[in-house]
Amino acid sequence: MALAADGDPVVTGRMNITGRGDEFETIRFDNATGEIVWESRDGGAARLDDRALSVAIGEDGHPVVAGIVQNADGSASLLAVKYDGETGGVIWSRLLPGLVNDQSGDVWVALLPGGDAVVAGKAWGGSTSYDVLLARLNGGDGTTVWSTQWSNGTAMDDPADLIVTADGDPLVVGGTAGDFMVARFAAADGALVWLATYDGPPGWYDMAARAALGDGGEILVTGFSDGSGTSWDVATIGLDPVDGTVRWVVRHDGPVHQSDAGNDLVLAPDHRLYVAGYSYADTTGQDQLLLAYDHAPVTAVGDLPLPVVALRAAPNPFNPAVRLAADLPPGARARVEIRDLRGRLVRRLAAPARAGDTASWRWDGRDAAGRPAASGVYLARLLVNGRAAGRARLVLAR
Repeated sequence: MALAADGDPVVTGRMNITGRGDEFETIRFDNATGEIVWESRDGGAARLDDRALSVAIGEDGHPVVAGIVQNADGSASLLAVKYDGETGGVIWSRLLPGLVNDQSGDVWVALLPGGDAVVAGKAWGGSTSYDVLLARLNGGDGTTVWSTQWSNGTAMDDPADLIVTADGDPLVVGGTAGDFMVARFAAADGALVWLATYDGPPGWYDMAARAALGDGGEILVTGFSDGSGTSWDVATIGLDPVDGTVRWVVRHDGPVHQSDAGNDLVLAPDHRLYVAGYSYADTTGQDQLLLAYDHAPVTAVGDLPLPVVALRAAPNPFNPAVRLAADLPPGARARVEIRDLRGRLVRRLAAPARAGDTASWRWDGRDAAGRPAASGVYLARLLVNGRAAGRARLVLAR
């Protein structure tokens, strides 16, 4: 469900149509009376079981719905449809092949600044097991701006949610190799910006379920995580939006140390962080669970990032060296960390050269041991007075 600007709810799902199987069903209701303003139905050409799973409404007031359609050959595709917010008429429809054909409901849609839609689903990669299918669609006509099937090597990558970061990049959460997966992609081209993971205390199975944004663009994620002798616990984490560093973790174990999971979370205006899910009890089974955290002390608001500082890089792409520069407040202490796209530290650059308020660093394309780094994309992270303040994507082309 999503809300139009005037408060009308737009609800999407599926409806069984005689002779046509299940189809997308999207309805706009009048907020005051509950009466139907319009309803629209769409589905795949095979007329099999199709399911709308996600809806978002942008600044133009037109809903975009995404879901899964089954094809005659047994495969499945992602279907995205943009409707006129006033009439329910189809503005555009886009079909993307390659989804896993199951009942999991793994399709999401979110809207980027400017109105383009980004959609995500679960694809099959063969030797790479499950992958993340991610695509950006033009908000005006639905044409594909870019599409990518991303895999964390041979690990099983199981998406569970899609949001847009405070500065407009798509972010997918779920599981990878049995750990929390939080993957940020560049809105411009779909390239991976960083991948962050969280592994519970015993190193067993962990799965993120939902993401939201906190103060300063902080990324909030909840799900379930195996504990030491406590079975599944509700695990909620906060991550730095610049590089995915895990800032804090809170865990909740239910009364009988069995299965507990977080399924959704929201940050209220009073800085209460609410996490909803379930907790297992011996006599009543799975019970509804609501946790409330004081977000400010949990996330150490004093350690939130400074306002973004532009970190300039030239030449870029580079070989063999790149110079980084940033304009800093007088007296500020700064350093730069070079990390790979999985977040691993490659090199720490300290003691910048100074020219007035401008600080600069030179990276020679080598790691901390003096070995040449491989060709590829790296993330330069600027820290000012110990806090994340800016970043730049570097391309080393040997």
